[in-house]
Amino acid sequence: MNAFARLAVRLRFLSVAIVGAYAAINLLLMALAPITQGWPTLGVTALVVPPMVLAMVYGVIPIAFRFGSPR
Repeated sequence: MNAFARLAVRLRFLSVAIVGAYAAINLLLMALAPITQGWPTLGVTALVVPPMVLAMVYGVIPIAFRFGSPR
């Protein structure tokens, strides 16, 4: 695989991962918004980080590998 092909594969993986992470964090923040209304930013972040890590490890990254890997 030449350098251009490797770069294309990495960019495709990166694009899928960015879109997935963006969607996951926004869905989590919207789901927790009624509960965390008026909380300080650090409190909201402390509540959102654990499910976000799980979403990334078990959802977004495997999907990015599936759609972002070479065919």
